[in-house]
Amino acid sequence: MKLDPATLHVAFVLLSAVLGLLLIFAWRQNRKVEALAWWGAAFCLICLGIGLVNHGKISGTPMALLAGNALGVLSHGALYAGCVRFNGRRGILLPAAAGPLVWIAAFPFIADEPQIRLMLVAFLTGVYASFSAWELWKNAPQPLASQRVAVLLLAGLGCLSFLRGWLGITLTSIPWIDAFASRWSSEMALFLVVFTPTMAFIFLSMAKEKVEYGYKQAAFSDPLTGVPNRRAFMNYAMRLIERRAGRPITCLLFDLDNFKSINDGYGHDAGDRVLMSFGDVLARHLPPQSFGRLGGEEFAAVLLMNSGEAIAVADDIRHALCAAGHALLGAQAQVTVSIGCASSLSGKSVGILLQEADTALYKAKDYGRNVVISA
Repeated sequence: MKLDPATLHVAFVLLSAVLGLLLIFAWRQNRKVEALAWWGAAFCLICLGIGLVNHGKISGTPMALLAGNALGVLSHGALYAGCVRFNGRRGILLPAAAGPLVWIAAFPFIADEPQIRLMLVAFLTGVYASFSAWELWKNAPQPLASQRVAVLLLAGLGCLSFLRGWLGITLTSIPWIDAFASRWSSEMALFLVVFTPTMAFIFLSMAKEKVEYGYKQAAFSDPLTGVPNRRAFMNYAMRLIERRAGRPITCLLFDLDNFKSINDGYGHDAGDRVLMSFGDVLARHLPPQSFGRLGGEEFAAVLLMNSGEAIAVADDIRHALCAAGHALLGAQAQVTVSIGCASSLSGKSVGILLQEADTALYKAKDYGRNVVISA
């Protein structure tokens, strides 16, 4: 079967335009994923860029070649900017514009050198694709399956771009390899016609997965402190007990002392700051997901360690809260926590461990507060 480059060229341009508008439409439907707008813009820009490049080739207009390739490079800059925004990071305008500026500055010196132009454009697009893959892999704030696929696709695109640039000056005389070093060929067009919708589908899948992940996190997080809520803590504790493999397990139950007096004396905003600060203290001293807010000023943690080790950790938390309370409310403020500790070697249920820790907590309150008592 003979593939017509002109037909594939038109198919790719139309496909890029449709996919770009689809991604922008998806962003309009859900403004939370700003990256969709950048990725949609990238597809539209590559469509415009290829159109201008072909116009410049037919008419012999250097400015069309300049503008068309600049838009093509800018499309990859928008691709990178979308990856950065997807990870919730900023500072994207300068990196996205750097590639087109390099192309514009170099064009007067290479206007009559088509192979050098191809090499430079391939290098710039390869850099953007590689940085996009690195961004999604290195700075991802959440584990998304579709994001890993996007990393592979973008890394492959970067390798192909670098290969095209290298082949542009070192042709191999092997037709199917040299075809990718041409400005446009049937093989290159067919690759892009297949690759482009695949990439757009993965971007949409990433956006959907990110929104679902956000809803899931919201359902399992305490809205004030950001730590796991009671439901998330209980689920984690049950899974931990199931895989304890004979190791000791300890439950710590925390209750902030005289919390009502903090609210009355300093205001409810100060009380909220104390709760958030205690959440930060727990996050610094305990493994992720091993603790949670049960309600009000009561928190709990479950740890794979014996009673003595857990008590040492609890004491560190107690001292850290006192220091945080002084920093928040002043040196005269008394921000303390009583802690009940219950351990098991026989695989007790979460409910039983919490009951035993609660009994120990009451003893800590009776003992004078700001202490750790083991059941």
